[in-house]
Amino acid sequence: MLMRFKQLTFSLCLIGLSAASWSQTVLVKSEKNIEEYKLDNGFRVILAPNDKENKVYVNTVYLTGSLNDPKGKGGLAHLLEHLAFKGTQNVKGEEFQRRLDQYTLMTNASTDYYSTKYLNIVRPEKNALNEILYLESERMDKLVLQEKFVPSEIEIVKREREIRMDQPFAVLLDQMWKAAYGNQYLGRLPIGDLPELKSIKMNELNQFYRTWYAPNNAVMVISGKFDKAEVLSKIDQYFSPIAARPVPAPVQVPVLDSSKIEQRQFTVQKGSDLAKFHIYMNGKNTALQPTLALAPALYTMQPSGVLYKSMVETGISTAVQSTTWLDQDFNVVFMGAIYAPNHDAKKVDESLKVGVENSQPFTEAELQRIKNITQNSADTIMNDAVALGSRLSDYAISSHGQWDQYFKDLQAVQDLKLDDANKTLKQFLVSSHRISGDILPTPEDQKKAMTLKAEDKPKTLDQTAEKPEPMKDPSVYKQEVAQFVAQSAQELQKNEQKIKRGELKNGIRYALFPTSTRDDKTYATISLDFGNEKSLFGKGVTLDLTSYLMLRGSEKHTLQEITDKAIAASGGASVSSNGNGFTIVVQAKKDKFEDFLNFIIDVIKQPKFSQTEFDLAKNQSLSVLDRPYTEPAVVASMTLSKILEIYQPGDLRYHFEPELAKKEISNSTQAQVKQFYDQFFVTDHAQIAVTGDFDAKKMQKTLQKAFGSWKSKQPYEKVTGQYTVYKAQKVHALSEQREFGSYQSILALPVGSYHQDAPALIVLSHILGNSQLSSRLAQELREKNALVYGFGSGLDLDPDVNDGTLSITANYTSGRSDQVSQSVHKVLNELLSKGVTEQEVEAAKADIMKKRVTSLEDERNIHGMLTGQLERNKTLLDRATRDQALAKLTKADVDAVIKKYIKLDHFVEVMADQYGQAQNSQ
Repeated sequence: MLMRFKQLTFSLCLIGLSAASWSQTVLVKSEKNIEEYKLDNGFRVILAPNDKENKVYVNTVYLTGSLNDPKGKGGLAHLLEHLAFKGTQNVKGEEFQRRLDQYTLMTNASTDYYSTKYLNIVRPEKNALNEILYLESERMDKLVLQEKFVPSEIEIVKREREIRMDQPFAVLLDQMWKAAYGNQYLGRLPIGDLPELKSIKMNELNQFYRTWYAPNNAVMVISGKFDKAEVLSKIDQYFSPIAARPVPAPVQVPVLDSSKIEQRQFTVQKGSDLAKFHIYMNGKNTALQPTLALAPALYTMQPSGVLYKSMVETGISTAVQSTTWLDQDFNVVFMGAIYAPNHDAKKVDESLKVGVENSQPFTEAELQRIKNITQNSADTIMNDAVALGSRLSDYAISSHGQWDQYFKDLQAVQDLKLDDANKTLKQFLVSSHRISGDILPTPEDQKKAMTLKAEDKPKTLDQTAEKPEPMKDPSVYKQEVAQFVAQSAQELQKNEQKIKRGELKNGIRYALFPTSTRDDKTYATISLDFGNEKSLFGKGVTLDLTSYLMLRGSEKHTLQEITDKAIAASGGASVSSNGNGFTIVVQAKKDKFEDFLNFIIDVIKQPKFSQTEFDLAKNQSLSVLDRPYTEPAVVASMTLSKILEIYQPGDLRYHFEPELAKKEISNSTQAQVKQFYDQFFVTDHAQIAVTGDFDAKKMQKTLQKAFGSWKSKQPYEKVTGQYTVYKAQKVHALSEQREFGSYQSILALPVGSYHQDAPALIVLSHILGNSQLSSRLAQELREKNALVYGFGSGLDLDPDVNDGTLSITANYTSGRSDQVSQSVHKVLNELLSKGVTEQEVEAAKADIMKKRVTSLEDERNIHGMLTGQLERNKTLLDRATRDQALAKLTKADVDAVIKKYIKLDHFVEVMADQYGQAQNSQ
């Protein structure tokens, strides 16, 4: 449950003192062990320590955003954010980004209406945190804005705008804000318009920077594990010398009266979905916000939500959804329904209207249920450095520095009286506040192939390649690798000693990890394996339906009772299909876990599989499938899947085909689900992992009682993939008309997770596309030619057989498919001809090991490794072997796997946009 937190955001991401004295650092306020300090120059720092964490969240927030863009210069604040990674007076050029990559686990930035944020997440190590504090002080006062980067960054912003405005809901919001404010204030997107962006001059960027990036107009939020004295000392050292400057009053947004908005109905025809939204909005009124924050769950939560019961359970719509955007100048509540072509659009509209504006008052039980969920969420946030830091950052902005308003809002929710809540909802969710929006599929005439004329073909920027900087000393990275390998070995040894591995009497394997967790919860994962390729042939849909229905009511308990039990335990449970098996996940607060686990075990042993729930699941699935599949990313993915297909329809591994899926679901019956459950559910091929604060001996007895007598009724053999050699192909497929196309490519590899060449391939994939700014693909696709906004490379290696893939994906401007393909080939050919650099290898190894160590410092991550280790007779100590292999890698090793596996005559590429060719449906 979100309180005054921008659940919907227009954030625009880039993907993406002396030690002896604190004399100038003054404690301003303290709440819930969170403290705010202020320097003499006005710079404020909010510290939220959490010694259980294994990371530090550092967010430097400037209290200026697109609202302060000069007239006719929309997007200036956002463009400045992009340029703020290009170097400072003392950390020049690419060195700034290189240091960010070196010392952070993640770095990003965003610009919205009210603020610009520079986010860094680092390990809880003094040198890493000190380095980030230094770099942010440089960015605050010594940024060097360089004109040579402006054209390329404007092109990147253009790519960013194109992909944003390809999203139907984003277009709908833009229309709504423009109707409310015109082309000013919130009616002008933070991302900016291209003509205005191109008119921005360097002196205007520098003036904006010097005006708004002042210490007295900024706040830094630091959350996680850190030494408070050391942090305050470094903040004093780095930030106190920066002089305060006069800061103009920010632009004030006029108070909104939604009843005066003239246009109240909007339609967006884009994509494949059918959706109706009623958007209730009005000007600021903070007194309403605690109640409005509860509205989404009250109306749409399964199974108690008013709209869920009146629209989904009755078959009027496929789904309902709701969210809020409660901010300093407005309150907005979105109520929506997703439906299918076979639904009655007018009935959807009327039911949504009646369900929201004419519903019966909520009961005390319904309100208390949502209050409990809100408190559970707040407890989780307090134990999560990133979640808490994000929440405090947003409150520091929306409440004009009063971050402690977050806790006041949480208390206001708990103090909320039923009559007041019902009265507020009745007064706010009214027709005079309602703006209606429809999202409809792309018109048929926009699904035809277009011809890209020669004169229309876009040109690359062809930026002059600068002389590369001298290679940094790889020894720095080698030292880090050695340090991380040693830390990893220590963590692995320490945690493996805590884990108690064994077998139940029937051979089911278990791993019990009694330890404290940072969120004070206990976790259980039960992996059930059953059947084989033959016995499960043609049963994929039944497998999925069975897993979905197992927790939707039992012989003893209704779905509502199961839901309420989860809320009371501050936990949850899920069942999902996974290969030829089920994965059951249970979590709860440590003092309530044992009772909740036994409750869930009882439920899954006696599922009801009611006809009502079966029919609802079946009809919803059919409705979801009843849509066009013409979006670029969908077309590219489905086309690639068909090219790579080696299995027959009915095989669990066969790719997704909408028409086949609809046929299989239509033919499915409740009796088939019950039969499947009876035939396969009880199995002695299983792995069970439990992590948290519990008595290991008692837990062992619980598991023995619950599962120890199980015997499989069917033979079991794991269904795995197999390495296949593909002939190189390049397919340009037709999708609906969008600003952006989708590039997807695959190179099959005869390598699995435990293959001797896996470590070198991991490093290669990291060098290829890990960073959105400094990787090989980033340099060619983004920095040099501005062809894409988002891209990535991925390495997927099978843990059971030597079968894997190296993949590259990118979103590109329609019409640039050939250039994207050529650029990808250029990167791969350069790797083949020249290999990688020693610096790239060592930097990649250091970053990979940094993240591997960090994952080991969170018990929940270790928990996620346990069932797979049990299945393959591995332990945490086997991970140390991989660490050593990574540490020993050299440039020659990585160059060797490039030569061995980068076979461009096996490289399969698919591009989908409005200039492609229609593909035959299967």
